[in-house]
Amino acid sequence: MADSSIQSVIDALAVLYSGADKDARDKVNTWLGEFQKSNEAWATSQLILFAPDAPVEPKLFAAQTFRTKITYDLDQLAEDHLLPLRDSLLTALRNFASGPRVILTQICIALADLALQLTAQQWPDPVGAMIDQFGKEPEMAAALLEFLQVLAEEYNSNMKINVRNEFGREGEQSVRRGEQVIGLLSMYVQAPGITPTLQNQCYATLGAWLRTGQTRSSSLAGTPILASAFAALSNDELFDNAVDVLVDIIHETMELQENVAVIQEIVPRLTALGPSLADPELREDEDKMRGFCRVLVEAGEWYEPLIVQHPQSFLPLVELIKQCAAYEALEVVGITLNFWYRLSKGLLNAGINPSHAPLLQVYADLVAIVIRHLHYPDDSSPLSGEERDTFRDFRHKIGDTLKDCCAVLGAGPCLQQAYDTIARAVSAGDAVKWQDVEAPLFSMRSMGARIDVRDNDLVPKIMEMLPKLPPHPRIRYAAILVIGRYTHWTEQHPEHIQFQLPYVSAGFDESDPEVLAAASQTMKYLCKDCPTHLVPFLPQLHTFIQSVSGKLNGDDLLDLSAAIAHILLAMPPSEIAAALSTFVMPNIELVHSVTVQEAPASKDQLSKATQALECVDVYLSIIGNLPEALPASCAETCQQIWTVLDAFIAKYGTLGNVANRTCVVLRRGLVFFGELAFPVAPALLERLASSFERQPMNDYLWITGKVVQQFGARQDGGFDAVVKAAFERESNRLFELMQSTPPAQVPDLLDDYVHLVLALIEVAPDHIFLSSAFPAAFQSVLTALTLPSVRIVLTALDTIRAVVGHDCLSSPDGSYSDLPLSPAQRAAYPLYVPAIRAVVEATSTQLVQLLLDVLVAGGEDEPYNCMTILRLLSIQFPTVLAQTVPAAVELLPARAAGPAEKQEFLNKFASAITAQNPNQVKDAFTWLLRTSRRSYERTRVLQDRATRSHHHAKEAIHSRTGLFDRADKKGGHGSANWGSPSDLTSPHVGAHKLVVSPPVSPSVVDTADPINQESETK
Repeated sequence: MADSSIQSVIDALAVLYSGADKDARDKVNTWLGEFQKSNEAWATSQLILFAPDAPVEPKLFAAQTFRTKITYDLDQLAEDHLLPLRDSLLTALRNFASGPRVILTQICIALADLALQLTAQQWPDPVGAMIDQFGKEPEMAAALLEFLQVLAEEYNSNMKINVRNEFGREGEQSVRRGEQVIGLLSMYVQAPGITPTLQNQCYATLGAWLRTGQTRSSSLAGTPILASAFAALSNDELFDNAVDVLVDIIHETMELQENVAVIQEIVPRLTALGPSLADPELREDEDKMRGFCRVLVEAGEWYEPLIVQHPQSFLPLVELIKQCAAYEALEVVGITLNFWYRLSKGLLNAGINPSHAPLLQVYADLVAIVIRHLHYPDDSSPLSGEERDTFRDFRHKIGDTLKDCCAVLGAGPCLQQAYDTIARAVSAGDAVKWQDVEAPLFSMRSMGARIDVRDNDLVPKIMEMLPKLPPHPRIRYAAILVIGRYTHWTEQHPEHIQFQLPYVSAGFDESDPEVLAAASQTMKYLCKDCPTHLVPFLPQLHTFIQSVSGKLNGDDLLDLSAAIAHILLAMPPSEIAAALSTFVMPNIELVHSVTVQEAPASKDQLSKATQALECVDVYLSIIGNLPEALPASCAETCQQIWTVLDAFIAKYGTLGNVANRTCVVLRRGLVFFGELAFPVAPALLERLASSFERQPMNDYLWITGKVVQQFGARQDGGFDAVVKAAFERESNRLFELMQSTPPAQVPDLLDDYVHLVLALIEVAPDHIFLSSAFPAAFQSVLTALTLPSVRIVLTALDTIRAVVGHDCLSSPDGSYSDLPLSPAQRAAYPLYVPAIRAVVEATSTQLVQLLLDVLVAGGEDEPYNCMTILRLLSIQFPTVLAQTVPAAVELLPARAAGPAEKQEFLNKFASAITAQNPNQVKDAFTWLLRTSRRSYERTRVLQDRATRSHHHAKEAIHSRTGLFDRADKKGGHGSANWGSPSDLTSPHVGAHKLVVSPPVSPSVVDTADPINQESETK
């Protein structure tokens, strides 16, 4: 152990595991990561792993290093070193077969990844070879199963390796491999003395192999492992793993014709579970019921075509799933819902068939089951806030199952059940519970989309019943929402509006806020779906809104405004503007009254004013652009509204909510009035600029950008001067703010400012490129690249691309003969060039550094936008790029690229720049992107490692069961961590007694074997 590199590793791990200095831990963590990348790590890891006096922690590090290097660095080894590496790992597998488990797992993963990357010539049959070598050695059973499981998982999930073995190919080899695994597992599960731990490993291994497709469910017919999995459902220690593997087995029988034999064995075993499912003791165990339900539903979903084709044979399976649906625990019930949907689709596609009558009866029973589940608990046991939210979410999900029942049975029979349930409940008179009425009312609401809009029998009876129901707030709430859900029926039966409108309106007199919300929502849908029938009611509705608006909260008032807006849309186009004014102007007048009062407005008054503006926003957003041009007289209305809003901003525009709601209405007004709004645009820009100077808020920048987009291309001299002045005033105020405020504290300001800059470049480039504010504006765009918001970064990148890729740079001689330009553009473009070049050259160091930072650390879209910009820079600014890239690359963090990788990139980049080939430049940056992503993936585990090792975060091996509970078992083995001392002091994993020859029937296994009992406490 005198080798210096080994001692360095040991010393570094000592600091990592037990050092108190975080900086020191981070430093050695980085050093260990760099060491792992080196060629030297191969030999050093081998020495550590096999050194008898090496501590356990370095041995774990050595095993993890093999795993990492086989994933990322296998090309460092000459071909003739690959088989010796395999043999070393096989030796290590034997040495660590009894633990510690974390080291054994890392060795298995390394060996599995190597097996996948060796060619068929180098290791012809890894599976068969491993089974032949270790399959009949009891002490190697756990290690062999661990290897086989991770081999399958790595093949499925490790996308970082290049699978060169024939492992994934179809054909005889694949079938033989699967049969080898099934044979081994069948031998193990029959062996006398097998422990629950090993039996669970067998099921986990089979599940992993089924998911690879190498082992097929069809090969399981008649095998001991299949029978064992079903038998294990009666064993508490094996139950969870048995459920998982049975779900995997059934899932892999989805190709029904290829799996007839095994399905014929599975289905009787499933239906034989009936007595267990009916056992009162089992039904008290929610976890067990969940497991049984998972298995049954998996079969039901995949065998749905067979259920439809052979309903008598599969009816017992469907009945068992119905028992699961009737279970009290809603989480278990939820597992069944997708099955009912799939079966309903299958029955509909099959058409009318008398043999389906038993299945139809199941759906009829299901309606009653669902209505029962919809009941709220009795008032004596109310739900907590979180429980109430969970239950409400479940009600909507199971409500969709009622739609499936309607699809199969027709809406009539299902609605009749709900109607009869309500009738039975109200017959109890004063003793009726509100829950017994509300639940079927909710079911009616859920089934609303399935009803026949031409129904003249049952739905009218329902509508006549609603006002006669007990006056409980929850019942009133549900009844009003039923009306809102049946508005498509009401549209065909407008005579019921005479009753519905007053009934819904009366809901606004209730004190219960949920009843108020239901009334406003229903009014919205009633007006949206029946607008033409409600146009005659507009005068009454106008009076009604004026009377109730003071008592409604914001959302309810908005729903009511939306309702009226839908009626207005149904009016003749020539009448809409006048009618809209009738409903909008009272809101504007409210804002005016708050503004002109002498005393400062109270918080409540301002809240009502901003609510009024929200209502205006709703009206205008639904009305949108009118189909006919607005009459010229509307210009006066536009001016009047602007006068009110201008005064409101001037007085209260420093308040965030006032600025936000006013600017939103301004945006709607710009769209609604269109060209009629242009006369107020100069005054609007002036007010926005002065308000922003007084209190910088992003809303003012946002609307400035919208005004530029709408009117900036008009080339009106007076307006252009106002635009330029407003932009410069807002820019100067922003620059002043940024001197004292970190960018992360004002992300919205930067976001909308970058949008404004982009709008000017696209619509009015004179006002940005020829402005004195341009250099600082471009600097602000660069600053936006440092923000964590992907959306803002993408906008900033679009803006930079619009600058460095502007068409004015595309003509070296300044003729622009190949561009379709207007005379004004042809005269202005030469003026833009020096401004752009000066800004890019002045900020080049920062620009390139930021682009590279985003390139290597960005998400899905940002890096590719960066590469586009870098390619444009190589065309328009090759010298600048050549001068700035080397220094920028050197500043990239080591986790993005190591020294060798940086140098290789710089070589590629220099060659591309010298060749003056933009595509090669882009290829070089593409190489850097891929390299950095690979490096980030590799070092991601290093960042987690230090924290976990220092805090001993990983759990130890279970001392009683010796389970192989890998930290990354559920997600495959795509990532590693260094583990912690708590992992390394756990008991060995080979605590089992297993006799593998000769095989015997499962009934001979003595679960009370003293050696087994000893292993449980070892």
